[in-house]
Parts: sequence; C-alpha cells; structure tokens
Amino acid sequence: MNDPTQTPIRCGAKTRSGVPCAKFPVERKRRCRLHGGLSTGPKTSAGRAAISAANTKHGRYKNWREKQAKERYYRGEIKRVMQEAELAGLLVSK
Repeated sequence: MNDPTQTPIRCGAKTRSGVPCAKFPVERKRRCRLHGGLSTGPKTSAGRAAISAANTKHGRYKNWREKQAKERYYRGEIKRVMQEAELAGLLVSK
C-alpha cells in the first residue's frame, strides 16, 4: 500500500503559504503549469520576437511622454496667445 512507485507524483513547488503544491506536474515535467512546467518556446531570434510580442500588452502608452510634452507645449502656447489678446483688448473680461 505504501509503495513509492504507486503514489502519484505532485508538483513539489512550495506555494506562497509555504505548503507543497498539490497539483500534478505537466506531462514529462516535474512542475505543474503554474510553477514552470510549460515552456515559452525556443530561445531563437524568432522565439524571442514571439516572447516580446506576448509581453507587449497594447500600444496605449506608446510614446506617452512625447505626447504629454507636446500637449504641455500647446497648452502653454494657447495661454500665451490668450494673454496677448487680453492685453491688446481683444477679449472682454467678465
């Protein structure tokens, strides 16, 4: 009954609580899918491009600093033009 060949193999990694992981390992691996059983693929140039593409979430923040600097510049220009117009009497103050 206590034959080690008959006992199911578990992942073996420790969880954050410190207890051993109870999941079964990925086929032909020693760890489960959560603890490093699955591979990211080959580390060739094509494989690295795939990894890079997988880690890129979206393009929402691409060139964010440049866009912010441009907006800051345009806001300053608008403010300057408005002040010149007010000094020239082109704008009526409330």
